Amino acid sequence: MRNLLIGSAFVSFSLLAAPTLAAADDWDMDADGTITWAEVEETRKRIFETFDKDGDGALDNAEYTAFDEARAAEAESNPTSLAKRAVAGLSRANTDLNLDGRVTRAEMDTAMRAWFDNIDKDGDGVITKGEY
Repeated sequence: MRNLLIGSAFVSFSLLAAPTLAAADDWDMDADGTITWAEVEETRKRIFETFDKDGDGALDNAEYTAFDEARAAEAESNPTSLAKRAVAGLSRANTDLNLDGRVTRAEMDTAMRAWFDNIDKDGDGVITKGEY
């Protein structure tokens, strides 16, 4: 498994072009064959570093649209189960918990935890290839 270039739950980004998400294998930062909650948390941080252009701690409509587009592009170019699950599982409908049109770091963390727990079928705290 490759290391994250700049992260993504995985987000590997080019700052000179539109942000993109890394392949599912890149979510495994330590290349041990599993994706841990700590790796997901690191990805959330990197999502905000990349997509929160105004640095206000929340993804507004335009910023979240860029995140939506990056997830969709990754799922199209690398159609793994995990990439496809990220498209739907991390949609605004699942992350904007208070429906105010902005997704805060805390909301994203809560949504990513639910997404992670949904994929971690055996509840052992790690996502393995058999689970996605």
